[in-house]
Amino acid sequence: MKNSDTTEQALQRIVAHEAMCEERSKTIFNRLDRIDATLDNMSRQGFTMAMMLMGGMAGLIVTLLLK
Repeated sequence: MKNSDTTEQALQRIVAHEAMCEERSKTIFNRLDRIDATLDNMSRQGFTMAMMLMGGMAGLIVTLLLK
């Protein structure tokens, strides 16, 4: 009888552990998705800023050459 109690307790602990790990995995994947979205947004903003700077520099060069 003691052996079956120990086995039952072990199974309960394993089931609880699996549920906890599943919840943690969901949380981690959600956070990684948010991080990916943030990095994509930062990449787009960096590209936009680079294009604006190059356009401004090109305009300045054209202005200086036409004087």
